[in-house]
Amino acid sequence: MNQREEQLKQVELERIEKLTNALDKLKAKKSKFMFFVANTLQPSAAIHEIYFHATLVKKMGYESIMLTDVEDYVIPTYLDSELVELEHISMAKAQLTVGPEDVLIIPEIFSNVMEQTKNLPCIRVAFIQSIDFALNALIPAMDWSSFGIKKVLTTSEQLKSLIIEYFGENKFEISTYTIGIPDYFAPSKEPKRPVISIVGRNANEITKIVKLFYLRYPHYSWIGFDTMQTESKPPQLMRRKDFAEKLSKNFAAVWIDRISNFGTFPLECMKCGTIPVAIIPDITPEYLIDREKNDYVQNCGIWTNDFYALPKLLGDLITKFLDDNISDEVYTSMREIASKYSIEKSESDLSTYYKSLLDERIRVIESELERLKSKSEAVNTSI
Repeated sequence: MNQREEQLKQVELERIEKLTNALDKLKAKKSKFMFFVANTLQPSAAIHEIYFHATLVKKMGYESIMLTDVEDYVIPTYLDSELVELEHISMAKAQLTVGPEDVLIIPEIFSNVMEQTKNLPCIRVAFIQSIDFALNALIPAMDWSSFGIKKVLTTSEQLKSLIIEYFGENKFEISTYTIGIPDYFAPSKEPKRPVISIVGRNANEITKIVKLFYLRYPHYSWIGFDTMQTESKPPQLMRRKDFAEKLSKNFAAVWIDRISNFGTFPLECMKCGTIPVAIIPDITPEYLIDREKNDYVQNCGIWTNDFYALPKLLGDLITKFLDDNISDEVYTSMREIASKYSIEKSESDLSTYYKSLLDERIRVIESELERLKSKSEAVNTSI
């Protein structure tokens, strides 16, 4: 055996050792899961979802780490306390050894991270919750495959279909899961108040709806609008449990978020028995679609494409509410829809998904080890 052959053999032996070590860690549940998270002061269902994933993985028995985009990262106060008991490390200071047994979960906004990690040996998953944020993070004519990303996790079949249609069929291994709404979103035991929660991405639109409503219905000037913040001066973001309690007291809620790709707030409303009055987003929420009838689901709130119809729809709803003329079918239907989005279902879907990633990696490593060992034995035999 010449020097070149000896060097190649040594490289293969080192690779066998690394893969064997990775396989041992996989089977011993020593994999690390690392979740990238952005610093933001605004309440975000997307951030909540990332923490939910990380906490679930920790419950599954794996090391779960939050990688933050800034050194002075502030854990959002609106998150449930049980979701933030995780190790947080700044990306700038991260000194982590990453192996084939580890997993990186990279949200769509971090296309730079996808590029920076393309040569790492670990499993990498693009977590896509918003097509808008995904496109904002990409330069024209590039997609996640440009960074070696193959696996994509999304929150709805609509988003999956959109990715396939525009990014290309069979380009990615796309999986979906069910988002869960906590059980503390529940109807209030007290009678509903004549108050309307109002939530939206654009503060100007929220103000406009309130002003238009009072202009058209001055006799309803005593009806209150609730922006779902604390009553402190200045108002602060609410913890999600407090948010749920407040939402359950109000009889209706306005939601305006055209770029939402799923829409947890209407489901939170339905679970609370609070009627959502909303603008249909650019991507219609899956829970609004009756696939068998190819039509919208009935009795799931009030939905429109017309912004200026919202004040009038609210006026009609208030009249029915005050006359006690809202059908029980509305509340029954909302409960049935919301029940499909349980925490238990979400945890089951995600546990299955993350376990499948590791099981697949075990099979790949075992196959590669078998190939390398067979090759090594063949070389030894020929010598």
